[in-house]
Amino acid sequence: MTKKELPKLIPFGIASILVLTHAIQTLLTPGYVNEEGNEVTYVMADSVMYAGFGLAIVLTLILVNKQVWKHVFAVLTILAFTPLISFYTQTYSFGIGIISIEVTALVILVLHFALNPDVFSAFKSLIKPKEETEESRTNNFESAVQGFETRFRNKSTQELETIVTENSLVPEAVEAAKRILERS
Repeated sequence: MTKKELPKLIPFGIASILVLTHAIQTLLTPGYVNEEGNEVTYVMADSVMYAGFGLAIVLTLILVNKQVWKHVFAVLTILAFTPLISFYTQTYSFGIGIISIEVTALVILVLHFALNPDVFSAFKSLIKPKEETEESRTNNFESAVQGFETRFRNKSTQELETIVTENSLVPEAVEAAKRILERS
C-alpha cells in the first residue's frame, strides 16, 4: 500500500479505534464483589466483539493487499446499522418511530464511500435496476396483446373499430383490436 492510498484507511482506523477503546476499557475496569458475595466482572459486549472479528478479517485483507477489503468493510459498516454489530457500546442514533439510524456507523460509511468512490459505484450498480432489453420488451408487449385479444374476443366489430379509431387505450389493447379485425 502506497502513501497515497493511506487516507483510504481512515474509516477503518476510526472503527478499529472505537472497538479497541471498548476492549481496553473493559479489560481495565476492575471487578468487584457485590453485597451478596458474588464476584462481578466486566466483559465485552457481543456486538462490539463481532465488529472486532469483522475488523480483524478486514485487517487481514488489507495486509495481504486484497482490494476486496473495501467491500467487506462497507458490508460490515452497513451491518453496524443493525443491533448485531456495533463499533462501540455507546451508540448515537436518531429516528422517527421505529426507524432509527445509528450516527456513528453512518458517518463511518459516508466517509468510507467518500474516500473509496469505487466501492460506492459497486453498491450503486447493485441497486440500479437492469435495463430492459429489446427482446424482453417485445415479449412483454406480445403477451399483453395476447391477453387483450382474449378479453376482446367477444366484442363486436363496431366496438373493435371504435377501440382502433379512438386510440384511447394502451398500445397493446389497440394492437389486439387491430389483429382481431384483420382476422375477421
